[in-house]
Amino acid sequence: MLRERLRGELVEPSDPGFPQAKQLQNTEYDAVQPHAVAYCESEQDVVACLRHAQDQGLPVHIRGNGHSMNGWSTGEGLVIDLSRMNHAVADGPLVRLGGGIQSLDALDALKPQRRQIVTGTFPTVSAGGFLTGGGLGWQTRRFGVGSDRIAAARVVLADGRTVRCAATEEPDLYWALRGGGGGSFGIVTEFEVHPVDAPMMTGFETLWAYEDAVDVLTAWQEWCVAGPDELGTSLVVLPGMFGPQGRPVVRVWGVHLGPTQQLVAELDALAERAGAKPIIRTVQPRGTYADVMHEALCGSQTVAQCHRTGSGPEAQGHRHPYTRQSYRLTGRAATRAESAALLDAWDVSLEQEKRERYLLCIALGGAANQVPRTATAYVHRDARFLIGYQMACRDVSADPGAEARLTGWADRAGAALAPLACGSYINFPSSRVSEDWETDFFGENHARLLDVKRAYDPENFFRHAQSIGSRALTTKAAS
Repeated sequence: MLRERLRGELVEPSDPGFPQAKQLQNTEYDAVQPHAVAYCESEQDVVACLRHAQDQGLPVHIRGNGHSMNGWSTGEGLVIDLSRMNHAVADGPLVRLGGGIQSLDALDALKPQRRQIVTGTFPTVSAGGFLTGGGLGWQTRRFGVGSDRIAAARVVLADGRTVRCAATEEPDLYWALRGGGGGSFGIVTEFEVHPVDAPMMTGFETLWAYEDAVDVLTAWQEWCVAGPDELGTSLVVLPGMFGPQGRPVVRVWGVHLGPTQQLVAELDALAERAGAKPIIRTVQPRGTYADVMHEALCGSQTVAQCHRTGSGPEAQGHRHPYTRQSYRLTGRAATRAESAALLDAWDVSLEQEKRERYLLCIALGGAANQVPRTATAYVHRDARFLIGYQMACRDVSADPGAEARLTGWADRAGAALAPLACGSYINFPSSRVSEDWETDFFGENHARLLDVKRAYDPENFFRHAQSIGSRALTTKAAS
């Protein structure tokens, strides 16, 4: 039996902990009933899970910490959970990361050594999905995408072998893992990454009245394109439930790696471009990225408390409700008319429905765009922004018609983004992906990714709805 072959833990539907064990970050997938959830603690555990699944004819679903927006890390088969493979160890010039380690844990573990890794903007995203999908966030402009810093990886393949891939070892697999997305080629149990010395930086936040939204959105994009790579920033349009005095608001926040006085000058320049003053402007004390990210995303919570609720005895982090989203990458700053169209799609008239929804923009470019498009599987080297919309409903069952309304809103938002789009980011997929999603996610790199898939997983054992080969190999098998 699988339970007896694991050093880790197997949780089956008859076990009392199963309702919690099957959870993802998004509550929408609570209704999914996996065959079992295996909490792996070693590569040997992962191999045992693969062999058991193949012997039993079960599909596998690879889960780091369950942040897959479209539920790709769960299903009716065996969930292979890597969250207990969560080490972060400095090893000479590199750092070894367990495939399931979460961002805040890696940053916290490396902080005493004044080193850091490139992470995203959510504290509990795991290394596996983040790095294999590319890895975008506030550090992108200064240090590049996360996958550019992978030096090597240990991967369990569908045939049960464990290989190390690097520039001179299994080079095609190494290329594919750097931006080809998770769940396609094998299970990455460990990464070796190039860290960066933990620079001192300053966090900041500004809030603007919604009445200034068109001017602020337009000015912010121009400001990012013209600004230094040391500036990492996001803009989000929030509904009144999150704004002062119950009014919708535009939030600009992020980090700056230069002197505080330089940040202040940059924020002054943003206000001048917008032709309006923020209603609130906060500049935090300087600290490491771990300090700034903790303050911005965890507040007064400890590291243990900041984890997703239910994942540990002290964990208090929130889960996401039923959500529909539309995200695209764009290659330039939008004009004022285009910014107005983006805000029209957000639709301030929906304030009366009091739904959680937002328009999110993350500034890209900088170091990420200094790498050729085909050098790694991450192809989006001309992207300047990640822009998207999300709307949520806390209880779909108690809100007749909510699913249709959320889907319709996301579709309209996607149509507003289409004229600006230059591709899509596999780690932020839309709820309704495009028919030509292979090109949208991977561009001209898709053909080589499919060749790598055929070489390392010709039977398409590792698969989900948008994995490499999910259409080409399935179609071949069915013909």
